[in-house]
Amino acid sequence: MDYRITFIIPLALAILLAAAGCSSPEKPVVTPNPTTIATPPPSTVATPVPASTASTVPGPVDTLPPGWDLTVTVEKGGMYTRTIIARFDGGKGLMYASRMDVRVTFPDGTVKTDSIVKPKMGDTIEILGSTGTDRVEVLMLMASGNTYRIIDQQMPYRNKD
Repeated sequence: MDYRITFIIPLALAILLAAAGCSSPEKPVVTPNPTTIATPPPSTVATPVPASTASTVPGPVDTLPPGWDLTVTVEKGGMYTRTIIARFDGGKGLMYASRMDVRVTFPDGTVKTDSIVKPKMGDTIEILGSTGTDRVEVLMLMASGNTYRIIDQQMPYRNKD
């Protein structure tokens, strides 16, 4: 067997491969021209303030669309505590829930709110209530853009009588 042939064939293949890699056209580098966009000055929108205080009387609750059922549990943190705990338990509409808002209205009409964006099962919101009877509302913002009041109830404070 001739060693020259076994040496020349791989050498020729290597030269052809190198030539093929070097002969491909190089992509031109394109730098985009910077564009300037005029930014309008920020505008402030006045938020109307209600003349009266918020109501402590529960109202009607909304029904979620079929297949979007969700469960939220609202309870006091213990027998003699003012802490109100709202726990998101999930449901069939879990993937459609965008935000859970909890609103607590005190007997004097003041309101405390807290929210969770894209709630997951087991997420909780804790709000310190009053020593009276508080109104607790749970509102769910769904992926459709609609907001549903799914809980609206009164939570009394229990004294150590």
